[in-house]
Amino acid sequence: MDINFTLKELLLYQVALFSIFSPFAVIGPYSSLIEDYRPSIKNKIAFRIGLYTVINLTLIAWLGNYILIILGISLASLRCAGGLVLIFAAFPMIRKGDSPRRKVNQDLVNDDDGWQSIVVTPLLFPITMGAGTISIVMTQARQAVSFGDRLVLNIIILIHGLLVFITYYFSSAVLKKIGNQGNVVITRIGGIILLSLAFMIFTFGLKELLPGLG
Repeated sequence: MDINFTLKELLLYQVALFSIFSPFAVIGPYSSLIEDYRPSIKNKIAFRIGLYTVINLTLIAWLGNYILIILGISLASLRCAGGLVLIFAAFPMIRKGDSPRRKVNQDLVNDDDGWQSIVVTPLLFPITMGAGTISIVMTQARQAVSFGDRLVLNIIILIHGLLVFITYYFSSAVLKKIGNQGNVVITRIGGIILLSLAFMIFTFGLKELLPGLG
């Protein structure tokens, strides 16, 4: 089974997914939306979001490449676009410690019978997955040239889904431990890491589009 990705590239992929997810930035809005539910319902919500994350990103990884071919979008242009998306997502994380996704409706009514209505939106989209996450997955999938490549990318997606589940499962306990100030500091550090990765993706794409720059 041929695998063309290097270990460094795979690690960067995993770090990029984790950074754009920004767990310490999302546990605040997530916790506020589920705080009125019973513990058993909270566990169901965490599991459901982790599962849906894996399913959606796997579909994007396997079908996104064909969509790009149909649309005539090159890997280089996708890298540039994805890099720019991540750059803009990283700035609010660095400046204010905010989640890179839009604010959620804090006035949603929470009841045990209606928890399914908030799983897909806003908990999955846009709190857990946004344009940055989709850009990263599509960019990496576009570089996959063998079945082995796609398999390792899906293993990383599976690990990411597990990290999403763990983050939400322990969100209430973590939020109490780190406090608001710790939340902001950790989010800013994540923003710096994400910005660095974003510039790498963008410059790689720019060099392919404009070889003279290399």
